[in-house]
Amino acid sequence: MKKMKLAFYYHIAIEQENGTIIIPGFLGVFIDELAKNIDELFLVMHQATEEGKRSCDYRLKSTNIVWLNLGMKTPAWHREIFHKAILKEKLKLISCCDALIIRSPTPLAAYFYKYINCTKLYFMIVGDYVEGAEHLKKSGIRDKLIYLYLHYNDFFFQKRIKKTDVFVNSPALYKKYFNKAKNIYQIRTTTISADDFFSREDTCKGLKIELLYTGRIDPAKGLFELVEATAMLIRENYPVWLNIVGWEDDKSSPVEKKLKQRATELSILDRVKFHGKKSIGKDLNEMYRMADIYIIPSYHEGFPRTIWEAMANGLPVIATAVGGIPEYLTNRVNSLLIEPHSVAQIKEGVIELVLNQDMRKKIILEAKYTAKESTQEYQINKLLSILSGANYPLKNE
Repeated sequence: MKKMKLAFYYHIAIEQENGTIIIPGFLGVFIDELAKNIDELFLVMHQATEEGKRSCDYRLKSTNIVWLNLGMKTPAWHREIFHKAILKEKLKLISCCDALIIRSPTPLAAYFYKYINCTKLYFMIVGDYVEGAEHLKKSGIRDKLIYLYLHYNDFFFQKRIKKTDVFVNSPALYKKYFNKAKNIYQIRTTTISADDFFSREDTCKGLKIELLYTGRIDPAKGLFELVEATAMLIRENYPVWLNIVGWEDDKSSPVEKKLKQRATELSILDRVKFHGKKSIGKDLNEMYRMADIYIIPSYHEGFPRTIWEAMANGLPVIATAVGGIPEYLTNRVNSLLIEPHSVAQIKEGVIELVLNQDMRKKIILEAKYTAKESTQEYQINKLLSILSGANYPLKNE
């Protein structure tokens, strides 16, 4: 593999302490693996506010990473208006790089091309602002302004894509941008490495059935339906306990409080446990390995990295057939797929996995094979092969 210098931008803010860069774990493990395989990596990223530092939980290990500080992270509208002041001088410092990767969507994505010198630009698209906008309530002026802003940002982003090579992390995004981007490739965003795999043939063998959700604590993740389904299972005498691992952007945790209130109303609060945020790696893997079934009943998704994490740790997965999920997962082969908003289907999926050992063991085994191609090592090798000009088709997969 040809060695190279790369630059990377995303709007997630980071901090530095005693010379060590601290970054949210889901991005940190990717950055470390990328840096291991190149000469030098420039992080063109914002500085975290005091509030933002709460999500910085991973210390980068690689010593060939340079942080180009774009200043304190400001609101999206501010970055849009003052993009020149934020980007112009800093981007001069990456003219030595072979490429700049911009993880998207992000408010500044459409403006980088104005200030790039002698550096090829790539977009790494991991979500869809327009799809997200359609799920907003739009009940107040603020919601309507956000809706309009997301469509406005996406319009200019798509204009820029016509001249740019693009990486996408799901077949759904591949279909959306196939005829819009200059060249397009699929690269899965993942946090798992070969060392994360945990071998087990079966779960659900103990006296307790531990259900697990990991990720952002948000109503759109189907968590209220998950609590309701847990209550129904308990009423039908299934020995289930629900474990919720994750975080909220609002430090006052309003969603968690409402979930606890609902669990109290259903008389199951003693069977629902909130574990808070767990660091990627050992702490998070321990949660997967103590569990019996992983459930992610989201209303909409790109493709959640947590599914790969659960599969690598030998957990059978129940997931909603939304976004990129049914493009990678096959019902009753490597997962159970259900419809969003359905308490009944969550309950029935758990019962089927608990009672049908043959199917459960098959799903665990097939999921392991599926996850093997989603390791960071595999995906970053593919990414760097494309960047170095290896023989990948221009519009692949």
